[in-house]
Amino acid sequence: MMAAPLEIERKYLIERPAEEVLHSLPEASATQITQTYLTMQKDGFGRRVRKRGSDAEGWEYTYTRKQHIGFGKRIELEDTITQAQYEALLQEADPALHTIEKVRWCFTDRGQHFELDVYAFSQTLATLEIELPDIDTPVQLPEMLHILRDVTDRNGYSNLALSKTLAFPGEGE
Repeated sequence: MMAAPLEIERKYLIERPAEEVLHSLPEASATQITQTYLTMQKDGFGRRVRKRGSDAEGWEYTYTRKQHIGFGKRIELEDTITQAQYEALLQEADPALHTIEKVRWCFTDRGQHFELDVYAFSQTLATLEIELPDIDTPVQLPEMLHILRDVTDRNGYSNLALSKTLAFPGEGE
């Protein structure tokens, strides 16, 4: 039997970088992401659909199922789907959750690949993620970013939690 695909990552809350900092990130590429969470099913997996790309370069659509299994670890099952499948799955959107709009900046710093998400709902905060082979793998955080704290598995910082309020915990209070 094949092992389920694991996603192991650390997540950090950061100050939202200025545009010039984003554009100066090493080997950077940016893409728009629209992420919609679907109603839960009985198997315990969270479900979402994602539209990623741009009008100019085209769009990629994915259907993802995730289940938390430990600190910084999730089973992640992801499939590429068609636009028609994406639009059909949107009918299963969880009405209690908002769609998340963000720009993902992927870049490499000191041999490590990072994903920096800039959310449409926040002018001051963003998140930085790194996928790791093991949760205890040392991470050298990029010096050009202002890291506020490690929020791996902290309540309120997952994209699912952010879709409930469209705000980071404590933001706007």
